[in-house]
Order: sequence, then C-alpha cells, then structure tokens
Amino acid sequence: MERLDGTDRNEPAERPAKPARKPRRPLRRILTVFNGMLIVLLVLLLAGFVYQWFGERSDREAYVAPGQRVEVDGRMMHVYHEEKPGKAADEGTVVLISGWGTANPYADFSPVYPLLRDKASFAVVDRFGYGYSDVTDEKRKIDRMAEELHEGLKKAGVRPPYVLTAHSLGSLEAIRFAQRYPDEVKGIVMIDSGSPEFYLDFPVRTMQLQRVAIKSGLVRALYHVKGFDAYLNGQRNGLKLLSPEMKEQDRLATLLVAINDNVTNEIREAAANAGRVIEDKSRLDLPMTQLVADQFGAVTEEWLDDQRRFGESWSESSSVVLVQGSAHSIQAYHPEAVAEAALELAE
Repeated sequence: MERLDGTDRNEPAERPAKPARKPRRPLRRILTVFNGMLIVLLVLLLAGFVYQWFGERSDREAYVAPGQRVEVDGRMMHVYHEEKPGKAADEGTVVLISGWGTANPYADFSPVYPLLRDKASFAVVDRFGYGYSDVTDEKRKIDRMAEELHEGLKKAGVRPPYVLTAHSLGSLEAIRFAQRYPDEVKGIVMIDSGSPEFYLDFPVRTMQLQRVAIKSGLVRALYHVKGFDAYLNGQRNGLKLLSPEMKEQDRLATLLVAINDNVTNEIREAAANAGRVIEDKSRLDLPMTQLVADQFGAVTEEWLDDQRRFGESWSESSSVVLVQGSAHSIQAYHPEAVAEAALELAE
C-alpha cells in the first residue's frame, strides 16, 4: 500500500542522519597522555619518598659513630682518633681533612689507617654536615670552619702539633687553620688539592638533582643493582680498598647525610673562602708536600706548573710528588703515598 506521499507503507521510514562527530583535537590527546604520565610520575615519587623514609629509619640504627662526638658551638661533632703508644710531645699528629662532598670521611680515609697505626697518632674530624657530625645553622665560612676544627680537636683530646693532611677543597681549611694557629701546625700535606687562587673561580654546584635522587629513594634502589656503588664512586677507585664494613658505612652516609644544606653551602662559599684565605697570604713557615694524581697519564704540564707555583708561593719549604696510577682521590688508590708523606712531616 502506498502512502499519500507516494511511498510504500511497508518500507521503513528513513531515519534522520546523525550529526558527524567532530574529530578529536591532537592537542587534547597529548594533554590527556601528559596528565596520565604526570599522575604516574607523582605516584612513583610519593612511593619513592615513603621507601626512602622507611629505609632511613632502619639505616640510622646501623649508622653508629666509631669515634667521639664532642660539643662544638652547641652541636655535636664527630672525631675519630687513634693515639700512638708512647707518643713524644713534639711528634706530629696527622689530621686527615676530607674534600668537599665526601659523605663519610672516616670511611674514605680508612685505607690509610693501617699504614699510620702505631707509627703516628692520627685523627679524622667530620665537618658539620659530614659523616657522623650534626648539621649546623652556621654558614660555611672558612674562619668558622677553622675554629670548629680547632675546637673539635681540643675537645676530643687530640694534642698538637698537627700535620694537616687535606684532600681537594680541604686545602682551604688546612691553610686557614695554619694561618690562625701557626704554633700548632708542624706541616701540611695536600692530596691533589688546588691553591686558594684556583678556587677563586671554582664553579658553584647546586646538586639539586642529586638531592632529589637520594630523597626520592632512587639511589637507595640503585644500590641493589650490581656494580652501582663502584660506578657511583668511580673517582674513588670503586671503593676497592675499603673493607665490607667501611663500604656499608659509606653507603649509609650517602643515603642519610650526603648533599645536605651544609655541604651545598660550603661549595657556594668556596670562592669567598678562597678570597678570605688570600687576604692574609704570606708564605707559611712550615713544610708542605703536595701529592698530585697523574690521572692515569692524563695530567698536564700546566697543572703540574700550577702545583709548583702553589707550593712555592704558600710555603717556605714545598715539594711536589707525582703519584702514578691514581685519580683525584689518591687515598683510594695509593694510601701508602698519603701515609708516607704525612709520616715524614710528623717525625
């Protein structure tokens, strides 16, 4: 049967056409993917921070100071000290001063201890923010650091005269200490250190990414990857000369205290601290031995000349010793070179 409009009644009526869908905009898709990735990242970061927080709780129980913790300016400073039996009053005590950013100086210098033991008294003082010492609110000005070192040694019963044996940026602390307390210093050993003039233009390092990597649990997780600790400490001979106990203490220090506010402020103050030392420059009336790493044959004549000028302009009696087969942390490659230089000045 036909309708009045001429169409067959049995034929289905045509349905109105659906409006065409608008194609999704590429930008909207990108934003959706980005938001999803951001949420996943935030969840992972939150999980990492929780993982690090719980890890720190157990780590602190195992992170026990091996030496004394003495009060200096209202904070506790760690001093590890071994006294030579029958030490004469005029014999020097070797004071090992770490470079910048060394999370655990006690563990870092441990390969040197057997070579000094029973031959000379020696001590390691953790600056505030390092090792087993507290963090302080005081800015890391060089005069303050020298005063803290002096007070820490005194409080711990470490008697002068001292042979200040400083690694890297620790040279500023050693020289400033000798300027402030000349009657208490017998000699200085520099371990691949720069001169104060060198540190006038030293670049500032914020280390913010490293701090996030630690606090987010990433570094803690990576320690479970075989070979990560050796990679992380490539300039320290992969910690090959450290005992398992010392390696563990070094790992704990990295996870608990590395790159804190004192450490980052110290590097920001490096140029100003170098300038302060230079203000009082005069040739120190004491011997200085400079151990220079040959960087496995890559050391330049320019750097060796700088080291010679460093010694000649800062000491009445200086000598440069090139240590073969070593990177920057000579104590991690050839601790015997450090011990021999220190013992020679301690006699």
